[in-house]
Amino acid sequence: MLMLTGNIRTASPFRDLFPIKEELVKTLYWDMQKNGFDESKPIVLWESHNSIVIDGHTRLKAANKAGLIQVPVVLKRFDTEEDALEYAIRCQRNRRSLTDREVLQCIAALDERKIAGRPSKEKLAPDGANFGKSATETANLLGVNFRKVERARTVLDNAPDEIREAAKSGQMSINKAYNKTVNPEKGSSDAIELAAEEIEQIKQVFEIIRKRLTRDQMHELMKYLAQEIVNGKE
Repeated sequence: MLMLTGNIRTASPFRDLFPIKEELVKTLYWDMQKNGFDESKPIVLWESHNSIVIDGHTRLKAANKAGLIQVPVVLKRFDTEEDALEYAIRCQRNRRSLTDREVLQCIAALDERKIAGRPSKEKLAPDGANFGKSATETANLLGVNFRKVERARTVLDNAPDEIREAAKSGQMSINKAYNKTVNPEKGSSDAIELAAEEIEQIKQVFEIIRKRLTRDQMHELMKYLAQEIVNGKE
C-alpha cells in the first residue's frame, strides 16, 4: 500500500540500531529523483503500532529529501518489541555483515528486553567472557560467532566507561575493548582496582591455608612460592 510520508514515524530503539550513511542517502536520493521509489523495497511498518518504521529508515530519509509525498509500505504484525527488533536485525544482516559498533548496539538493545537468563555482571568465565544462555541464539541472529557475543557482553557489562564508549562509537573493536577490560594496562586505575580485588581473593585463600595446613606445611608452601617468583623473573 501507499502511505503519506508525513504519517510515517520513527522511534527508538529501531531508528538507533543502524546509523544512516549519508552517502547511501545521497545515492538513493538521486535514484528516486530519476526513477521514483523502488516499489520492490517498501518501508516496513509495525502494524497497529502508530506506523513506526521497523526497516527502511535510510529509504525514508532519501524519500523525504527527494520530496516524495507518499511511498510504498508493508504493515507487519509483531507480538513484542523484541520480535520487531529481531526482524529489523535480520533485514540488515541479510543485506551485509554488521560492524562491531552495530553488533554492540544490537546486543544492548536485545538484552534490555531479554533480561531473563542473563548472568549477573559478576559472573564471568575464567577468561573473562560473560556466559549468557542466549549467546548462541543471539550470535545466529547477528550472523557472528557466539564468542563475539560473549565478549561484547563483557564489554557492555564490565568495561570502564571510556572503553565502553569507544567500542560503542566504533573507535575500538570488540576484541580490543574486551582485552583492555579483562587485561587492563599496568599502572592504570582499572589495573589497580582489579589488583585490589585479586589481593582480597588471595587473602581469603591464605585464610583457608592457615586453617588447613600445619606450620611446617606452610613453610614448604612459602619455599615453593618463593621459587616460583624467582623462576618468573628469569
